[in-house]
Amino acid sequence: MAEATKSLTAQLSSKTKFKSFRVWIVGETPIITHAWSEKAKREMLQKQVKATKAGKDARDPQADFVSSLYEMTPGVFGFPATGVKNCILSAAHKDKGIARSGVMAALWIDAEMTRVRPALAGAICDMPLIRIWGSEPEMREDMVKIGSGLNKTANLAYRAQFTVWAMRVTGRFNPAVINEEALAFLIQESGFSSGLGEWRNERKGMFGAFRMADANEEKAWDAYSSGKGPLPIPASYQMAAE
Repeated sequence: MAEATKSLTAQLSSKTKFKSFRVWIVGETPIITHAWSEKAKREMLQKQVKATKAGKDARDPQADFVSSLYEMTPGVFGFPATGVKNCILSAAHKDKGIARSGVMAALWIDAEMTRVRPALAGAICDMPLIRIWGSEPEMREDMVKIGSGLNKTANLAYRAQFTVWAMRVTGRFNPAVINEEALAFLIQESGFSSGLGEWRNERKGMFGAFRMADANEEKAWDAYSSGKGPLPIPASYQMAAE
């Protein structure tokens, strides 16, 4: 049995050789995060199980801001790895010679599983997150429309914004389906055509745009993330960061 298993492993290794990749994506514009709050999930559950509807609590902007963050550990925040992968996939198309379905199956994004509190007691909810490196999150206020159709009403949204930010994205890909050049193209292209977070280009906004770091930027962010260097601040962000 052991010999058979060893033989199968050797065959699989010789036929499917995934390659690892590691890149820094650096924000061109601030990123806005909007995690589902525990309160919102609880209200959704109550509606689905037809529970007695309680009166609405007074609005708490600070709580809305905190709830919009994907907290990994106290003071450390991330972004869903699924969002990063979907962003990269958005730039793939068969007309470009890079079919979306092929990339989806051939690309794996590493992430840290973070357990978040669910609406239903006793259930679990593990979310794959990639750490956001950069400036401290700030509360931003936006005018938004909620509801559907003609029933939309104006409201204020309080969410977190990271002005200077970057993510170290690592993973694996199948070179038989997508090569290094194609993967780099998808990452770079998606950073502007789609973006990440709320009000990104894909959603008629300008936030969450990013690019792949060059060699010097990679060194700067590596140093910062290891505690051996200052926060790398692009010249265009100097005033906002201060």
